[in-house]
Amino acid sequence: MRAWFEQGEASIRPGETQRLLLTIENLDESTVSLTILPTGPITTWTTVDRPTMTLFGQTHDTVEVLVRPPAAHTTSAGATTLAVRVVPLGDPDDTVVAETTLLVQTFDDRRVSLLQPLQRARRRAVFEFMVENHGNTLASCRLHLVDPSSRVDGSFDPPAVGVAPGASSLVRLKVHATSTRFRRRDRQLDFEIEATQSDHQPAVARASLVQPPTIPPRLISQGLLLAAVVALAAGAWFGVVRPELRDAARDAVDDRITELGTTGPTDIPTDIPVDGPLPDTTATDEADPAGPDDTSTDRSATPPSGDGAREFAVRLPLQISIGGTNSDSTTVPAGSRLLLTDIVLQNPGADLGTAALLRNSDLLYEWDLGAMSAANEFQPRITPLPFAAGDEVVFRATCDGTTSATAAGCDVAVLLAGRLVPPG
Repeated sequence: MRAWFEQGEASIRPGETQRLLLTIENLDESTVSLTILPTGPITTWTTVDRPTMTLFGQTHDTVEVLVRPPAAHTTSAGATTLAVRVVPLGDPDDTVVAETTLLVQTFDDRRVSLLQPLQRARRRAVFEFMVENHGNTLASCRLHLVDPSSRVDGSFDPPAVGVAPGASSLVRLKVHATSTRFRRRDRQLDFEIEATQSDHQPAVARASLVQPPTIPPRLISQGLLLAAVVALAAGAWFGVVRPELRDAARDAVDDRITELGTTGPTDIPTDIPVDGPLPDTTATDEADPAGPDDTSTDRSATPPSGDGAREFAVRLPLQISIGGTNSDSTTVPAGSRLLLTDIVLQNPGADLGTAALLRNSDLLYEWDLGAMSAANEFQPRITPLPFAAGDEVVFRATCDGTTSATAAGCDVAVLLAGRLVPPG
């Protein structure tokens, strides 16, 4: 009995299949039945298309040996031995072993996973993300912020990382907007984070900084209301109160002069000032019967208090077995009303299936996971979606499959952000 591989040496990339031809020759005159078994350190990668066969005397036959190393960080790069045992059923002592050398190539699978892909801040924010190495070689990456519009700049801590196969490293990015111009509405600044290494494909993730208005609309309305109140108070003073005070002062002076037997009011100047105290027309301590007018008081407007709104942010993650459906939800607290403004769908593993966002049982959004072009998909800026107190915000997904050779199911999530406001 004799067996040998037609290829003396083969090269293979993890995640791909290599077909090797194994020739088996029966040197005896009698017919023999054979069992063909992979052996050695890569048995789990190896299958034989015909594990059993029968050979007549002085004949030979060829079988295919399929080798598929998994695309995982545990698949070491370098030379390894592929061995196949050919065992005669009637005579196990006549077992032969065929060997060949298999060269496992290196492969890259580097990812940037943002922990907060969306931040709301007036000018500065801190983003945290993981640089993950799912390949089988050391990753030495430098980090870059990419913004073609030059509206965002930032610094990384640390600026470069070395990540071993199967490991990950935490990095913080301090971002600040380069422009401080006046804004009446929210402004969304999109940018990318790149982890690069020479002669390797870069890993990219997208993030966004959402800037609120420079002056909130409620403050503008409060300022206009305050200005209207001040204008009304000024109009009342100059149009009603001040003329009445002037007339009352003249009448008081005329009455006092008449009592003292002096000349009539026609001899009294008509331009008596009313902004200061009236002149004392007598040398006695008798009180002025008219007296001062107490109707002139200082009136000011107090701006209304705030609307009681507060920020809302939640992440709903789902882990789903292939062929299954799972859901998660959050409930709007009592005494509040939710205005949902930001929705970010996360699919870091490029899994396949569908996902949906619901208000109780009403469908609001539905996505095809396989059509996503990036791990984080931002919905366009939307009119706030209202949720009443006690409403459930439901995230539901169905897993049809996964592109990862090592994943057992789908891993998706949704990020929700908005404001909780008083009901009304």
